[in-house]
Amino acid sequence: MTLDTDILIAGGGLNGPALALALAQGGFRVTVVDARPARDRAEAGFDGRAYALAIASVRLLTAIGVWPGIADKAQPIVQIKASDGRAGEGAAPFFLQFDAAEIEEGPMGHMLEDRHLYAAFLDAMSAAPGITLLSGETVQAQAVGPAGMTVTLASGTRLTAGL
Repeated sequence: MTLDTDILIAGGGLNGPALALALAQGGFRVTVVDARPARDRAEAGFDGRAYALAIASVRLLTAIGVWPGIADKAQPIVQIKASDGRAGEGAAPFFLQFDAAEIEEGPMGHMLEDRHLYAAFLDAMSAAPGITLLSGETVQAQAVGPAGMTVTLASGTRLTAGL
């Protein structure tokens, strides 16, 4: 079977879905190929990773339609304290402190578990017209031609993409 897409993204971590959603908003047909089965990372026991999302990241997630589905799961960062020190010696007596009240834009960012962010990406990609997610697939071969690229997946599926 051969599928045709405008843009092929090999990798479904965090950047692949974010890029796919932004491109789909621009009217492109996007296919995301991800080696991991889609819902594995969204499971409660996946691995406990969490991200500190800066204000700019939250704005991006809002623009691509992901943030509304996860805002209630995120914890605001209202204060940051940075210090210096060496292992075994403890923290230095000096530190920098940042307070969200001083920037007058709300929280400086948010903390969010990976599983919630990835589940929101999956939901947004499923709802977005123009995005195809091929999970549990890996790229086995690629060939560049005059009109783009042809990629063969481990399942034997072939994809042609302009980019």
